[in-house]
Amino acid sequence: MRYSLSWLKEFIELSVPPERLAQRLTLGGLEVNRLEAADGDWLFEAEVTPNRADCLSHLGLARETAAVLGRTFRFPRWLSREFQLPRGEQAAPFPVTIEDTEGCRRYIGIVIEGVEARPSPPEMVKRLEKMGLRSINNIVDVTNLCLLELGQPLHAFDLDRLEGGQIRVRRAKAGEKLRLLDGNECALTADQLVIADAKKPVALAGVMGGLLTQITPNTRRVLLESAGFQPSLIRRGARIAKLSTDSSYRFERGVDPEMVLPAAVRAARWITRIAGGAVVSIADIGQAGMPSPTIPLRPKKAQEILGMKISAGQQRRFLQHIGCQVRASGRNWAVQPPSWRADLKIPEDLHEELARLFGYDRCVPSLPPLPRRPVQPDPLEDTSVEREMQLRRLLAAAGLQEIMGYSLLHPQDPAKVSMFGRGVVELKNPLSLEQAVLRNTLLVGALQAVARNFSWKTSEEFRLFEIGSVFGTSGEGPPPGYPIETRMLGLLVGGISAPSWGQPKQPLGIFHLKGILQLLRERLNFSLEEVPAPSGAPEPGILLKLSGKPVGRLGIVDPSVAAAFEIPEQISLAYAELDLEPYLAAGRFIPKTEPLPKVPPVQRDLAILISQEIPYEKISAAIREEGLPLLKSLELFDLYQGTQVPQGKKSLAIRLKFLDGDRTLTEAEIQAAHQKILDRLQKEFSGILRY
Repeated sequence: MRYSLSWLKEFIELSVPPERLAQRLTLGGLEVNRLEAADGDWLFEAEVTPNRADCLSHLGLARETAAVLGRTFRFPRWLSREFQLPRGEQAAPFPVTIEDTEGCRRYIGIVIEGVEARPSPPEMVKRLEKMGLRSINNIVDVTNLCLLELGQPLHAFDLDRLEGGQIRVRRAKAGEKLRLLDGNECALTADQLVIADAKKPVALAGVMGGLLTQITPNTRRVLLESAGFQPSLIRRGARIAKLSTDSSYRFERGVDPEMVLPAAVRAARWITRIAGGAVVSIADIGQAGMPSPTIPLRPKKAQEILGMKISAGQQRRFLQHIGCQVRASGRNWAVQPPSWRADLKIPEDLHEELARLFGYDRCVPSLPPLPRRPVQPDPLEDTSVEREMQLRRLLAAAGLQEIMGYSLLHPQDPAKVSMFGRGVVELKNPLSLEQAVLRNTLLVGALQAVARNFSWKTSEEFRLFEIGSVFGTSGEGPPPGYPIETRMLGLLVGGISAPSWGQPKQPLGIFHLKGILQLLRERLNFSLEEVPAPSGAPEPGILLKLSGKPVGRLGIVDPSVAAAFEIPEQISLAYAELDLEPYLAAGRFIPKTEPLPKVPPVQRDLAILISQEIPYEKISAAIREEGLPLLKSLELFDLYQGTQVPQGKKSLAIRLKFLDGDRTLTEAEIQAAHQKILDRLQKEFSGILRY
């Protein structure tokens, strides 16, 4: 926000140079990023954090300036007088009805008759232009100046254009429309709060007024509005209308509820001075601001937490400088924040105030003490977190890169990929239209990462994994259709591997991905099975089962899906996604270690003809079971289907390794184990030995 030093001096006496003031404000947490001299004045721009809506005015900055300079701020006498309603002006209250008492806490309407809307005096125009605003007319300019001065948004209606001579604060009705001051027509929804007359909406509450009731040169009667609105409702209404105004910016962050009346009276008196006329009616409906709840504080504990030597007397003065009331009872204090500091709610908020007013620059950095005793593992540590970290470390060691996709997606993104049996969870109050649904698969994030990296020419090789939550409505749980969060593992492999050690480039695909799943089985005790999806399934590929329970799917990304994310056709991708809940819920997994063998393994190759319908998963399981205890590993190194083998058959070449760690195996033992495996394959699968 932009501030004027001369305007600031109307609230507080300042003798410090502008550069020094900017430095003190920045050290106090209000970063001043621009300072310039302009026409005998100093203008500076400051970044106001979202929790400090009280600083979005010259009055608020004056209070903050007093606090960082170590002074107690006192309201100027002219502003104190404005706190009182004009006497004798309540004879005929203007009719105001608040239908949505949750959305509007208080509404003040002041009727001024006999005004003349004309250009503003030169000094007003000059002050507005310094703040980056253009002058409209003397009445509207007053509302803008009061906004910049006191932080309370105001609005002026042409009273003669209000049908029925009344105001109703209500929710918009379906089908209602409102043409705003910017000329655009807004289709209203029930999630928006409006200011209406007897028949129609005339303003989008807290955001922008309507074109029909704007102040014009023909205006003679004005209804001046000052109100307190619920921040979340104004934020929602502005987002639906795709608007952001000076008023909504302040209402969204919270306006001082005690400033509704002073700002209204201040503006009314100002209007009558420069536009003529007189106040003939005032309506004050709703509740005034409630006292802020007290916050417990222990000065000694605050000093220990901050690591700063701030005495109890200093702490009291700092809190009083920001407008707090402090009541001490022994070691315990009860601190009541002022109405304009809604961000102060818990003791830690007060600790932060003490630290910044004492001065972050006065904090001496020091290393935390290191414990001298060895750290023992916590027996109550969440085993799911531990097992998840094991999974991450293993995948990273296997050469995969971890990605972190957005949990919020564009509504069209889930429709581009397989749903994995999960519905889509829509947000009722999305941050933007591009982030309106929760992800129901990790595949969207993986494909976005591939598309981004390929378009930037950063990589042609993709070995990605992500562990994260997905959301869906499976119809399970109380009540049916309730959103369900599931922890998932997503794996994506594809592209062209980079040449290494004289090896040429080669495509990555489904077999590389299956190798990663095999690694998980062996290293992390995954009881993972691969079962072909039943014929006619909506999602072809391989079903993944964890401990016998279907948990996911493995397959090749359809080219049409990849094309939807602007991934070229030459990039073939294989993807797997599985539910980690059964794995994470298991007990602590402690890997077993074995000593290195004293003798080398004995290797035998087995080539067998077998039916194409039999999955390799069943064959390898039978070999492992029959080869125990001498069989230590097996590897499929060749698969052939073509003219050299009978129709309906496939040739599998499997490398077997036999080992007894303590002694050298005899040829008879190896041959017996090899024959045992062959007999099992011939009996169970009708396999035929090739060599």
